Amino acid sequence: MVVEKTEDKILHAAIDLMHLKGYAGATTKEIAQMAGVSEMTVFRKFRTKQEILDAMVEKYSYAFSMKKIFTDELTYHLETDLAAVSRTYQTFMEQNKKIVLLAYKECNVHDEISERLTANPRLIKAYLIDYFTEMKKRNKLRDVNIELQVMNFLWMNLGYFSAQFISGNKVARVPVDDFIEHSVKVFAKGLSKE
Repeated sequence: MVVEKTEDKILHAAIDLMHLKGYAGATTKEIAQMAGVSEMTVFRKFRTKQEILDAMVEKYSYAFSMKKIFTDELTYHLETDLAAVSRTYQTFMEQNKKIVLLAYKECNVHDEISERLTANPRLIKAYLIDYFTEMKKRNKLRDVNIELQVMNFLWMNLGYFSAQFISGNKVARVPVDDFIEHSVKVFAKGLSKE
């Protein structure tokens, strides 16, 4: 059995509480109670609530594993590669849903959250622009505005993720695998030269 480190207990408790109550609504006393530690321990590990928030965002920012797809796993088959990107994106977003939702709630109050959390989408955008440019050089992509199509792809994925927490299954029940298979197929067909 793996014992969770005190810092991780505090971060998980903070994520849960801030997700429910927002940054301002979650107190260090409540975070300590939920983490099963004293408030003094919270302050020994993190001097301020802002440091807890910074650590949460930092952990989120570095947990991203999209680079592997673009450095080791590309097939240069548009549908296959975009499905892998979508799958990785959706898995990551689901695993980090609470911090992403907190970012939506707090982005107007805490600019640094928005700045750090947009690092991952900016990175994916750069990888995809390079990938689409290479696909165009290989004559596998139509003559399109690459940046615009990259953003369309990212918005499609963000839209699916966002719909899950905004409306759940009230609008449509579409399992993530079905979403990826069908939306990527249509998207790739629209861009492919083949």
